Amino acid sequence: MLALAELLDAERTLATVEEPSLVERADTGRMWLLWFAIGATDEVCRLTGRRTEPDRNQVFRRVVALIFSEGVRSDVNPVLADRRLIELFESAGSRAVRACLSGETRLGYYLDALRTATSQHG
Repeated sequence: MLALAELLDAERTLATVEEPSLVERADTGRMWLLWFAIGATDEVCRLTGRRTEPDRNQVFRRVVALIFSEGVRSDVNPVLADRRLIELFESAGSRAVRACLSGETRLGYYLDALRTATSQHG
């Protein structure tokens, strides 16, 4: 799960370095990064056969502890967020994992999702 945490951290770092104002404006409280992490975690669990809820929760708690040590500080309840945006970020997280496992070195799935969310939803 360390590799998953490293992937998520690399995605977050890339977005923050390349477009800090977009990250600050579009994901101040890291809610979208949380949904990105959920999608990535689900994909890792699917690929590794961790299909039970307790297994998935254990993986997710570890990832959250590593990546969100400062917590999710969103003013919006993550569960009440726009479902289309949730799906956008979950899908981006899943694609990032699949790309990484296929040997692709390109990052930017989180940043691409932020750009898409901003252009579609202001």
